[in-house]
Amino acid sequence: MFKKPILAIPVILLSTYVIADTNLMIVSQSVSSHPSVIEKANEITLKGISVDQILAENGLKINLSTKSKIPISHSLDANILRADDLDRKFLDGVVTLSKNLYDFGVVEYKTNAEILRKEALKLEYRQAFSSVLQRLLNTTNDVIMLDRMLAGLGLDIDIANNTIKEIKLRFTSGIGTIMDVRQAQLSLLDLQTEAQTLKEERLAKVAILKNEFGIQNADLNIVNQAIVKFGQRLINNKQSLEFTISDPIQYERSKKIINFEKSALSSQIKSLKSENMPQLNASITGVIYDLTRKADEHEIYGGINLTVPLFDSGLSKVKKRGLMYRIKVQNDMMSALKQDKFLELNKLTKKYQNLKIESITTKKKEINLSEKLKQITQRSAVVEEGLLSKFQTQLRLNKIKRDLASYPFKMQSLNINYWALNEQLIEKMSIHPAK
Repeated sequence: MFKKPILAIPVILLSTYVIADTNLMIVSQSVSSHPSVIEKANEITLKGISVDQILAENGLKINLSTKSKIPISHSLDANILRADDLDRKFLDGVVTLSKNLYDFGVVEYKTNAEILRKEALKLEYRQAFSSVLQRLLNTTNDVIMLDRMLAGLGLDIDIANNTIKEIKLRFTSGIGTIMDVRQAQLSLLDLQTEAQTLKEERLAKVAILKNEFGIQNADLNIVNQAIVKFGQRLINNKQSLEFTISDPIQYERSKKIINFEKSALSSQIKSLKSENMPQLNASITGVIYDLTRKADEHEIYGGINLTVPLFDSGLSKVKKRGLMYRIKVQNDMMSALKQDKFLELNKLTKKYQNLKIESITTKKKEINLSEKLKQITQRSAVVEEGLLSKFQTQLRLNKIKRDLASYPFKMQSLNINYWALNEQLIEKMSIHPAK
């Protein structure tokens, strides 16, 4: 009797997870298709090709060549033996196999440097993905907030139009003045101006979503659901700003990118040092003499060649100095990164604190205005006056309510920016980039 409901619970949960995963997949695809993210993905591919190229350049090489002599003009004594028929015209085939035997790690260090840079590029890809994701989430969050604000303004405009009609009727009946009508009309104009400004702002943000991310109006809810899920997860795990604003900033991804580059530069220095050591190469050459005849004469011989660099006019020292300076630049970048992150965290903290203070103050205003509106309503029920005052108080109260309704969206944006600053937005969103 109770089996069907029990079985239905996992099905409902499963469908919920499937929908959530689908939403995240759509968001991930949208971000992955962004030009700046595609550019980083292409850089990773090209760096992988660069690694393969270095390894291939050090592999076995086989070359086929010819050596020939085709007389054009000569004046030689026919009795000279070395100028006989065979010597005057020939075409030899030459096959050469060559391989580097030992280079004191030149290729290994060069390959290692490129592999490290490829790993850095993978992290840079995630950085680019995170930045684009942050922009997508914030823009969508703003559009949803603007929709909420515009809906509230629409109601206020309706209230204003109805109130103006009522004030005009009272004025024609001898109650109130023409100034009451004018003030009500000015309030309506203010509401319409604010609504128009918000509509233009919304259109600009919707254009960003459409042009940069391929997100249409119909897809807004999909992205918004991912944002809501993200915010709820932060609250459940006590990772929202309320709990984490005092924590030290984390930027491990950026540190790793810099350290990868430093390690790559160190590998280049080692490779440069190895290039000044002896190089050992082996070759095997096969020659088939005079292919235009019987081609039955051939020769195969091998050789081992030792190359020892003696003098390069200080070129290797200059290269090393340049590489060492680039390591210093990376150290400077690490220091600057720490300072930049600290300043950004201070700005975000200040915004959070101001938003909290503003929220508390606005709630107090809401309570006071609600009480004032109640008193005006009670008086106007007894005395046929105070309609304009009631109308203006109602508008102020509704404005405060719109402000209060916007705070969760603003807080959501701060949470997005905080985890992007900590370079953990992708992980907190549980989104899986393509690379």
